[in-house]
Amino acid sequence: MNFTDALTTPNGEESFIITSLALVSKHTTRAPSTEVSPVTLSPEWSRLARLLLLSCLSVVGSLGNVFLISSIMIEDHLKKAGNAFIVSVALADLLVTSFLIPSSAILLLAGIDDSLAVCKFQWFLAACTFLVSVLSLFATAVENYMRLCTTQDGSSWFNKTTTTVILLLIWIVGGTSSGLQFVFSLSFDYCTRKSTGIVPYQIAIVALLILLPIVLTFYTHVRIILQVRRSTGAPNYKPSLAYTWDLALARTNFYSFLVFIVFWLPFGVVFTYATTKIIPNSRILYNTAWFGLSKSCVHNVVYCLTNRHFRSAYVSLFHYCCCKTNVSTVRRTRAEGARPTADVRVHIIPGYNMYSYTSPQRSGNGNYHWYWGKQRHVQEL
Repeated sequence: MNFTDALTTPNGEESFIITSLALVSKHTTRAPSTEVSPVTLSPEWSRLARLLLLSCLSVVGSLGNVFLISSIMIEDHLKKAGNAFIVSVALADLLVTSFLIPSSAILLLAGIDDSLAVCKFQWFLAACTFLVSVLSLFATAVENYMRLCTTQDGSSWFNKTTTTVILLLIWIVGGTSSGLQFVFSLSFDYCTRKSTGIVPYQIAIVALLILLPIVLTFYTHVRIILQVRRSTGAPNYKPSLAYTWDLALARTNFYSFLVFIVFWLPFGVVFTYATTKIIPNSRILYNTAWFGLSKSCVHNVVYCLTNRHFRSAYVSLFHYCCCKTNVSTVRRTRAEGARPTADVRVHIIPGYNMYSYTSPQRSGNGNYHWYWGKQRHVQEL
């Protein structure tokens, strides 16, 4: 009997040796290491490449979100109570870029490929910031509609008190919903890719806190576009400069909403399928999830590219961060009328405010900042 005959049975079937070799070969080609980690991405990339990618996303995204928040603080035309909803979205993105993404980088530095505890933390934070972003985008659309398409005074609809209460409710709802899911495992487990089978809770959260606000946000933006087009099409209609700036900001907010949908829609489709079935392939689920999370790193760029007030504030902040060598705590003496062309001033003493020279107060329309108006009045006396 030769070697070939030893590998086959008298009936021509494969022997136990051939079957064992086939099973070993099969499991060798499908090693568990090829599974994509929900925390440290695909192991097909080198550890250094993943670390550099996560670090760049965290640094660039965090800096951009800080610029976005600071722009609303220093640009006079953007200092409106309703724009606090834009800050809410930026804060949610800042949590992702400053906590969620760095936690993955820390694991890579420690030489750990995966961690269930870190994955749970990331899933809770991602769910919370996602819900906050959805609700804040909806509130932004409603505020833009009230400001542009109604005859009521914008401050009567969204003043400081009302806006603060709405923001607190948004963050409480987002944190509570994510916390219940995290503590009691009421929905799909992102880390183990298993569904708990609590379908009514999942349907209620998705319908009330995700689908309904998204549909209403899109509907509100469409109403703004149609009503503004109808109003501007009237004969002898000449909008004011402030109205034109508000309309440009509403258009930028619509672009921001579309970017949000583009980044999170793939994961939404995969997640909907995952709530009813177990996904054996982690590559699709986790890659689409990280694609959605990367929205937090590029969202602030939309405002810079599509709105002149944010763009001028970004330029002023960049010049201050990169060109200014010290922070002045006293007023500089200068001749009357001599002002720098591009200057951002930050003072520790209250009343010496950072301002932008492209703001409405500097546009020559007579509405000066209260401090500079007071200074001019004193000089005239």
